[in-house]
Amino acid sequence: MKRNVYGAATILALVFTLGPVMAQAQSRLDAKVPFNFTLGQKAMPAGEYEISSATPQVYEIRNLDTKEARFVMKSQNVQAYKDQNPKLVFHKYGDQYFLSQIWYGSGKVGAEFGISQREKEIRMADSFSAGPETVIVAMN
Repeated sequence: MKRNVYGAATILALVFTLGPVMAQAQSRLDAKVPFNFTLGQKAMPAGEYEISSATPQVYEIRNLDTKEARFVMKSQNVQAYKDQNPKLVFHKYGDQYFLSQIWYGSGKVGAEFGISQREKEIRMADSFSAGPETVIVAMN
């Protein structure tokens, strides 16, 4: 009898713990990115994108025009002082853009992605500047 009670309690705990994660995993937002950008080591064309969370650590970025999808793993969470609107944050060096963060607009926490080898090379070559320009694209 005790096993059944503990088993039921364990299942309920898992449902309450994983429920929000599964709801987040099914979230999808759209963004119109008006410029070509780099995602990891892959060049992505300007266009309409669908962004979804495949897992709490992995995001799917799908080009709705070409139907090509890429998966990117976040390197860490980033924290804001106030709730954020859904947006994509890019680092810009000259005419080159790199996806840096995704904010789903569900609070003060966003996902940040590691710096790609290409972005590191550009930073090293441009060591005299103040750093990248930040470009924000709203999602809906």
